Order: sequence, then C-alpha cells, then structure tokens
Amino acid sequence: MNASTSRIVGGLLVLTVYGAVLGSAEPHRPPSNEADAERLFEASRMAFEANRFAEALPPTLELTRAWPNQQIYLRRLAQIYHHLDRCGDEAAAWERAVEVSPTPIDTCPALPEAYVCAGQPDRALDAYERCAAFDRTNTDMLFYLGRARERAGRVDLAEAAYRDAVRVDANHADSLLGLARLDLRAGRLDQAARTASEVLKANPDHADALLVAGTAAQRGGQPSEARQHLQRALAIAEHYVDVHIALGVTDVDDGRPAEARRHFARALQLDPLRRTELAVWLERTGGVR
Repeated sequence: MNASTSRIVGGLLVLTVYGAVLGSAEPHRPPSNEADAERLFEASRMAFEANRFAEALPPTLELTRAWPNQQIYLRRLAQIYHHLDRCGDEAAAWERAVEVSPTPIDTCPALPEAYVCAGQPDRALDAYERCAAFDRTNTDMLFYLGRARERAGRVDLAEAAYRDAVRVDANHADSLLGLARLDLRAGRLDQAARTASEVLKANPDHADALLVAGTAAQRGGQPSEARQHLQRALAIAEHYVDVHIALGVTDVDDGRPAEARRHFARALQLDPLRRTELAVWLERTGGVR
C-alpha cells in the first residue's frame, strides 16, 4: 500500500471506530480489516480510472455503505451512476454528498443536472435554488439558477438571478446573454443585439452570443445578417439544438423548406425531448423528405 492509500484507508478505519461519536449511521457490513479496506479501495479506483463503471459500482457501493460520511466515495458513486445513465440514483448520491460535505457547492451543478436528466424539472429547479444559496457570490451558480428559472417560464425571477450575477461581475457573459434572451422574449430586439455585440467583441466565437445576434436579426427582418451569425454559430457548435432551430426558421422565412427541414430533423435527432416543439415546424415543411 502506498503512502497516499495508507492515509486514506487509515483515516477511514478511524472513522469506522468513531462513527457513533460523530453521529453517523452504523457501517454496513464493513471490511473486517485493513487489507479488505485496501482491496475495496483499489478495486473501485482501478475500475473507475479505466472507465469500467459497471465493474466499479459494487466496490464503491460497499465503501459508501461502510463509510457513509466519506464524500469522496459518494462523489465517485454519483459519477459512476452518471456514466451508467442512472440519473435518479446519481441525484440521490449527490444529495447524500450535500448532507456530509463541508462545501456542498462542490456538488453543483451536477446535482440539479442529474434531476434534469431524470426528468424531474421541479426538483432540478429546487436544487439550482439551493446551489445558488450555497454561495451568493458565485456567478456561475447564479447563472444556472437564472437559466433554470427561464426554462420554467419564471421570467421575473430569472432576470433577478441574472442581474445578481452581473452585479458580482459586470462582464459575466453568460448572464448578460441570459438578460439578452429575456430582451428577445419581450421584443426588445435592439437591446438584445447590443448585448450580443458587446459579448462578441470580447469573444467572437461565443456560440450563445451568435445565436442571440442571429435571432435578433432574423426577427428584425435582416435574414442575411441572421444567417451569417447563425451559420458561424453552427460551425462552432454543430450539436447546438437552438442554432439548428433558428436556422430552420430563417430558412422557412426565406422560402427554403428543404434546408429548413434538414435543420429541424437534425434538432430532433439531437434532442428527442423537443419533439412537440419541433413537430409544428416539421409538419410545416413536410412536403420535403
């Protein structure tokens, strides 16, 4: 056993002895000796590092049951579930990590994203709220909260979160673009375009800024400018569903149904959960196969 492993396993054995004093649950069938503890530790580590996640799961579960307050194993367990596409189990593991971690913000944004993956938007939004509350100066968490509120249709609350982030960092591009999206929603096309332009000055390859700029141009009756921004965004981020949709809408406006349908079909391929939204556009361009 190397020095690093000795320190970890030794520390875990101490935790086992003093678990009752710390108020933790009794260990679940703990390893009987240091050799067993090392065996579990190495089996979990080696399989995880080799991306053999199904193989890593049993020893990691044993470790988390034996030492339920060790966040390092809860984190690994959550990551294993993530790779196995077991989103509900991943969320539960992150929740356990929140309970024992001295820095619960370290579980973010993985915790709410696991709920999104599990198809539980209300629990995801609650988790984003908690993540932002862990540190009110963390601009990324404030942005994630704003985006979650925006997706839930809570526009006023979304704006508040984005503005909180911008108050901390006036140049926080993601939050500025969140405000720009709200401007688009409200029909304030010029303001949205100005914000996107400012972000693009600092980062010409910002796909979100290009999407906002392209959408503002498209809605403002400037199809050539819209296409220029959107095609550039697609070159940067081919898997960006909203860019495909925006290009498809632009193609419809330009009387190019074949091109439009290809973009809508690609968007559906990338995100089948948006089938209802895309069905209208696919039907509208249905004369082209």
